[in-house]
Amino acid sequence: MLEGLLTPGAGALYDTMVRTGPLPLDDPRADSPEMRELLDRGFVRRDYRDDPVIAPMEPVRAVDHAILGAQQRLLEQQRQIVAARQQLDMLQAVYRAANGAGGDSAVEVLTDPRRIGSLSLELCLSAREEFLTFTTRHFKRKPDASTVMRLPDAVTDRGVRLRNIYERAALEFDGAKEVVDASVAAGWTMRVAPELPMKMVIADRHSALVPLDPSGMEGAAFIRSPTIVAALRMLFELVWSQAAPVHDPSAPPRHGLTPTQAKVLDLLATGMTDGAIARHLDVSERTVRRHVQGLLEALQADNRVAAVFAATRLGWLG
Repeated sequence: MLEGLLTPGAGALYDTMVRTGPLPLDDPRADSPEMRELLDRGFVRRDYRDDPVIAPMEPVRAVDHAILGAQQRLLEQQRQIVAARQQLDMLQAVYRAANGAGGDSAVEVLTDPRRIGSLSLELCLSAREEFLTFTTRHFKRKPDASTVMRLPDAVTDRGVRLRNIYERAALEFDGAKEVVDASVAAGWTMRVAPELPMKMVIADRHSALVPLDPSGMEGAAFIRSPTIVAALRMLFELVWSQAAPVHDPSAPPRHGLTPTQAKVLDLLATGMTDGAIARHLDVSERTVRRHVQGLLEALQADNRVAAVFAATRLGWLG
């Protein structure tokens, strides 16, 4: 049943609940992976009106929401394909320049890790208007708050705008909350994307630094070609427009949401698990689930996908 929308175990459990009715919350199946899948996909809901139970949604509504989720995933895949093609064009230009096909001296291939590290800071110091970065899950060592890039007063006084996009996996570790808080305190505006193709650094419209492989272990290309830098900025803006914002502690409550609910909504939009959200907010997973339930009620949504869709349509997400 519902092949392609649910795993076999979750499909069988939903079929049973449709035939036999709600399950009490103390039923062992209520905390099973199959039930969590049904809750996440909107096939069941918690009902606290009388005796607490988990009740099946009407099949036509449940399947409609599942189809909406599948459509959103297809749109995301299409966006990734477009971004990949843009990156392919950029890398082809870098390859041709680095190998003498066209003689573009504005591209330099670097292999010294110390030079690459110092150049990243030099580009940041050279920025006059904006400094843009991609941060992926490929770390030489696990980040902590001390690794956050902080600009000297001479740079911040120029009003340089700092924007960073994290790959979702780059924030799903113990201590990520401290990294985010330190980044916000240092002046960074951050968003989270499901995946990023590579690390990247861009200073204004004049320079960029990109790795030659996803991990950055094989070297990097230092790019001063205005055409290639412009293409990289287009890639950044495309991903930025689709990425979800990371919570800003100074942001006011939105539409009656508490500050914590607003933070949960922002992190929920990134696709993070309850456990990852709990680590970011330094609360229990039970507390996160309670806030998620409150958001579902506030947005009149039956599941997380529908809640994020409704929040986006209402302008609750940046």
